[in-house]
Amino acid sequence: MTEAKVGLALSGGGFRATAFGLGCLRALQDADVLPKVQVVSGVSGGSLLAALWAYGPVEFAEFDAFTVDLLRRGMQLEIAGRTLAPHNLLRSAVNTGRAALPWPRRRPRTFNRTEALRTTLASRAFGDRLISEPNRPGLNTVISATDLITARTVRFGSNNSSCSQYGRIVEPVTVAEAVAASAAYPVFLPAVERSFTFDQAGQRRSVNVALTDGGVYDNLGLSVLEPGRSPDFTNHVYDVDYIIACDAGRQELGSSGARFWPFRLYRSFYVTYRKTQDGGRAKLHLAAAAGHLRGFVHAYLGMRDERLPVPVPDLVPLARVNAYRTSFRAVSPEDLAALTGRGEQLTQALLGHYCPDL
Repeated sequence: MTEAKVGLALSGGGFRATAFGLGCLRALQDADVLPKVQVVSGVSGGSLLAALWAYGPVEFAEFDAFTVDLLRRGMQLEIAGRTLAPHNLLRSAVNTGRAALPWPRRRPRTFNRTEALRTTLASRAFGDRLISEPNRPGLNTVISATDLITARTVRFGSNNSSCSQYGRIVEPVTVAEAVAASAAYPVFLPAVERSFTFDQAGQRRSVNVALTDGGVYDNLGLSVLEPGRSPDFTNHVYDVDYIIACDAGRQELGSSGARFWPFRLYRSFYVTYRKTQDGGRAKLHLAAAAGHLRGFVHAYLGMRDERLPVPVPDLVPLARVNAYRTSFRAVSPEDLAALTGRGEQLTQALLGHYCPDL
């Protein structure tokens, strides 16, 4: 039998997703599955972890230690400090004013709070490394953002960076820029406004995009891995035998303020968003049942403990991690141990149950 080809999807969810996903990767490393991963798809907090693994230290122990240090130190204060620096406040005001002018043509903003996130990522982890230069030979990376103008994804990857509507991006893209765009949670971080040159069937044109959190379109990062995708419609088609999804979504807390209109609006959006995610997972379960995949594992932070298909000794309970925030604040040692521990335990148990041949 040929070597199994594995696709790995790392969901959004800020540092909660980064820490939970780190635990998942530890389980995959222990099971000798991580070297079989041929494509990693990351969104938001998951894009940070995907990039750290693909573009950071090659030795797993070094990657693990580097990621733990980043989580423990946090990035929120550094982002705030860069944003509030006097010269950056001036740049932000000037760029906002220029972008508002209707003539000679509307210009994209080149500095805002998300730019502070990009520079923080560059200084702390990625430097000027390009998305086309992963440290792991043969690994395909996909980091997804959502374009608010076309309502489509813009996917940055080691093989290519592109948007289905416009074609391939000609300019080189840095890892820090791709991760910042994917993690630009719209409530707190402005969209990344850029002008890219796109090539479609040999025709080139410059197009403005406004990139926000990739989770707005697909918070699980699964859509790029779906079987049956056609190269006639997308530049991102990957042939994998197994898909492993590390999902840091939480279980519903059982309460909301939906009787008031702002909360009704939010909950209505969330229901649509949840339905889309459920549909994406269902498609992959059906693909596995139809034989288009050899296996599918969904390690879900918010899975109810009593619904696990196998008992897990000393399981970190859902109640311990379910309400953990999705920001980029420093993670305490206790919370980090709980988040990574649950990710490791769930992945190990579900991998053995659903994909024992891996």
